[in-house]
Amino acid sequence: MRKIIFGFIICIMLVFAAVLPVTGEFQKIKVNLPRTSLPPPMFIDMILEESICRRMSVRSYAEGDVTDEELSTILWAAYGVTEDGNRSIFNPDETFSTVIYVIRSDATYKYVPEDHSLSLFKNGNYLHIGQYDDAPIKFGLVWDMDIEPEELRGMADIGMICQNIYFDANALDLATITTGMYVEELNELGIPSNEKPEIIMPLGHPSNPYDFTYDPLPNSNLPPVEDNTITLEDAINNRSIVNTWDDSPLSLLEQSQLMWSSYGYSYLWDNVNNKRHRTLPSGIGYYPFKIFAADSNGVYQYFYNTHSTTDILQSDQRDEIKNCVDYGDILLETASFIIIPCLDTNIGTPQYQRFWYYENGAIIHNVLLEATALNLHSNVVYDITDEAGLRSAIGIPSQTNLVPLSVVPVGNEYTSPNMPPESPVISGPTHGTVGEQYTYTFNSEDPEYNDVYYYIKWGDGHVEIWDGPHSSGVDFEIPHTYTRENTFTIEAKAKDTEGEESDWSTFEVTIPRTKTINKPLLQFLQNNPSFFSILQKLIQDFGL
Repeated sequence: MRKIIFGFIICIMLVFAAVLPVTGEFQKIKVNLPRTSLPPPMFIDMILEESICRRMSVRSYAEGDVTDEELSTILWAAYGVTEDGNRSIFNPDETFSTVIYVIRSDATYKYVPEDHSLSLFKNGNYLHIGQYDDAPIKFGLVWDMDIEPEELRGMADIGMICQNIYFDANALDLATITTGMYVEELNELGIPSNEKPEIIMPLGHPSNPYDFTYDPLPNSNLPPVEDNTITLEDAINNRSIVNTWDDSPLSLLEQSQLMWSSYGYSYLWDNVNNKRHRTLPSGIGYYPFKIFAADSNGVYQYFYNTHSTTDILQSDQRDEIKNCVDYGDILLETASFIIIPCLDTNIGTPQYQRFWYYENGAIIHNVLLEATALNLHSNVVYDITDEAGLRSAIGIPSQTNLVPLSVVPVGNEYTSPNMPPESPVISGPTHGTVGEQYTYTFNSEDPEYNDVYYYIKWGDGHVEIWDGPHSSGVDFEIPHTYTRENTFTIEAKAKDTEGEESDWSTFEVTIPRTKTINKPLLQFLQNNPSFFSILQKLIQDFGL
């Protein structure tokens, strides 16, 4: 018995030794919990604008499970990895600080975006957490404060995630709602202390099937909203983030679509609830943002009730806007159109601050997606360094109740004009012999590092017509043989893969005449050495 007790004590000591470093503090033991791979997401061919217009909150759920395929599709859209390795939402610093807990009747799981799987977190049924207990699934969205210390940015990510959950759920004839009440109940799951519960979204089948009627927005000074040709999935996969734009003005329709997506009303009438829905939800039932936009002609305010704008300033304020933010390497002044969501603190009270950060993220996300649908390119700036200056820049200096939370530049991507490659540098032997093969080297560097082709004239009638492609700035060697005597001029030029051609460069090669002597004369001189000596002396004396 003593041996058993002694062995047990030794085991305990070994465990302590494994987890207790020299500092004397305990380390966390990482445990790899079981993972379940999700099936591939389904393709949803609903046009982006229709997805935005069908976005609505549902508070009552019918019986019926959500399939693994449906769950997989929604989770990928929410936070998954896109075809080019990005995330389905945009974070300029790539500090993806959201953890999605998937609560089901059997257990709670964590979504793992990197391999699109579910990791078991806790066994047991926790569907009582939060509101709407009739939903078969609930998403618990928490902010990891160790990854992103600023709640503004953490909640902006969650706002983007929830938009995609709304869009895909509705397209699959499922339903959801954003809830911020009772989120602290997520702590019942035993989540880490560095994770703050923010949003719970139930997911299930709507108790009343969707019933929409197309009802275009009223006429205004903006064109009505039009459908483009790409789906939500296409917009997520093809989102284009750039830092520089070409400053070309957007059409009024493009401006209309962007402002509408940010904060407008649906062009679909909900026959079940007898209302139009907004392009994004409100966490507590009202909408406290005002949307401003700027281009080379001035600054405008968007009015979502009438889908219209009014002029505030009639001057280019993009440089002034840039001076009020920490823009990094983003050339804001080149963006064709800049959208600035401002929180009206007279409406959006401080105790609901996290909801406004959430809504700000939803606004940004809609603009980025709609920009993609319009074949435009976008970005976002969060760091407002001079709020008062930015209000002055957009013509509302006295409205101190308006707090700008982000700046969203949009436009056509700037592409520098393709420059031609440099004239080739030619090197090789400058003298040679008839019939001998010599190697010549050509090297041209392209400013854009495009591959190059070489057009070579050897000067003897032979030509190499656009030999290539060859790497920019790398030596290209090619042999050539001259079959007659002369001085030849090699000419060469380079062409890049875009078709731009360099100037000609030249290089001279001399193939001298071979000196010969008459064979009978040579025989005579060999047979008469004394005569040959006399001839040599004459040549030396007279310089022949």
